[in-house]
Amino acid sequence: MLAPMIDPNAFDPRAYVAAVAPAMELTLSPERAAAVAEALALVVRVAAPALGHEVPEHAEPAPVFVP
Repeated sequence: MLAPMIDPNAFDPRAYVAAVAPAMELTLSPERAAAVAEALALVVRVAAPALGHEVPEHAEPAPVFVP
């Protein structure tokens, strides 16, 4: 298993939202920015373990999802 691409314990979602929102020309109220940061923190916590798994170079995505 690889080290996670994002360390959820070191990631600062409020700082990320504060830096990225203006770059995307988003104007967020303080309440909205806090809500976005909270959601982003959850996404990072959920995604970090998955991003830590190595995908072999020969792996190809399925052309069609069939349940």
